[in-house]
Amino acid sequence: MNVGIITTFVIGGIFMVSMLAFNQQLMTGSQEFMLSTISQDYLDDVVTVLSNDFNRIGYNTGIAIPFTTIQGDDILFQADAYDNDNYGSTNIRWYLDTSDPVTSSKNPNDYYLKRVGPITANTYGTIKFPVTLFKIKYYTADGTVTNDKNSVKKIEVQIMAESSDPYTMGSESEEFYPRNVWKRIFVPNNINLPY
Repeated sequence: MNVGIITTFVIGGIFMVSMLAFNQQLMTGSQEFMLSTISQDYLDDVVTVLSNDFNRIGYNTGIAIPFTTIQGDDILFQADAYDNDNYGSTNIRWYLDTSDPVTSSKNPNDYYLKRVGPITANTYGTIKFPVTLFKIKYYTADGTVTNDKNSVKKIEVQIMAESSDPYTMGSESEEFYPRNVWKRIFVPNNINLPY
């Protein structure tokens, strides 16, 4: 046998396996990026509505304590969510409904984050956002964690959204769901007014 031909086949085989591995890695990276971008878009929609509501906690209510419920994944408060709507000050609730999994998603961790309140100037109802985590912490003015709705001055919200479809990675074909996390502390003006 010719040693040159065998060496050429071996080197060619190694090169071909390297190209296939590189191609697989490139495809996995592209798929992860695409799924992560879609998940980020969903999260941006949630953040837009939630930021509006949380910044307006207590706005135009005429009461000093606008909170009815303050739990780790459930908050009910009064606010005038939108200017020029028909509702004025009304109850707004944000909660993670773990009894309502997202059936249109392949992700077993997806549940609906629900917002109950005014949707438009003439519509009151529920908006549902698929998320995997929704956590709220409540703080006093000096930054101490509290469960007393009379002393809440700051609210920390953390939301995590994962893609509804997985991408496969590794030799054992493990499924991964790209995730995006958003976290913010709100200091609503209307609950921090000097009295």
